[in-house]
Amino acid sequence: MTKIVLIIPAAGTSTRFKSEIPKQFHVINGKTVLEHTLDAFIGVKLEECIIAVNEASEKKVQAISNACPYPITIVRGGATRADSVREAFFSAKPSDVTLIHDAARMCLSKNLIQSIIHASEHYDAVIPAIPVTDTIKQVKDDRVVQTLAREELVAVQTPQAFNTKVLRTAYENYYNDAITDEARLIEVAGHSVTIVKGDPENIKITYPIDLESARHFIKR
Repeated sequence: MTKIVLIIPAAGTSTRFKSEIPKQFHVINGKTVLEHTLDAFIGVKLEECIIAVNEASEKKVQAISNACPYPITIVRGGATRADSVREAFFSAKPSDVTLIHDAARMCLSKNLIQSIIHASEHYDAVIPAIPVTDTIKQVKDDRVVQTLAREELVAVQTPQAFNTKVLRTAYENYYNDAITDEARLIEVAGHSVTIVKGDPENIKITYPIDLESARHFIKR
């Protein structure tokens, strides 16, 4: 049976959210965003879930994890999201597949999770994505450089799945400060990244207005 480890980086301070409370700790229908995110993985057979935190949030996340029905390990994160994921990865139990998911992306379905896990049995790296609907322009110094071909662009989501051995080798040989996400690391290491169909409802809470969308999702 495939051994799966889930990593959730939750050490961020939510600068863009502009709140004294980091977005992962805002309460919706009696639970924090992080709790809703963890609930989405109930029923998935995990070796463990590793949550990367900062010093200020460690006790709060520990209390949340105590109520979770699957095993959770808490580690201190790094200066960036990428550093936090790396710290969590190298503290994880042995696994075949590593899932990485945003703490503030709580509106995900069981179908999406299972689709990604299934695809991970056949590919080294799997990421969900949805088509870009807005016109995207590249700019520099407040001037448009070019308009990008929308049909060639996608918006990437999580959870993302990686062959653990491939990801470990990529970390050991290619990781540097310019790498901002694990899929990019896999690309730099020379491996293909496979796209699976994402879900438009699988939003990441980035701004306060996103909490309303999350509330509607939970009500449904």
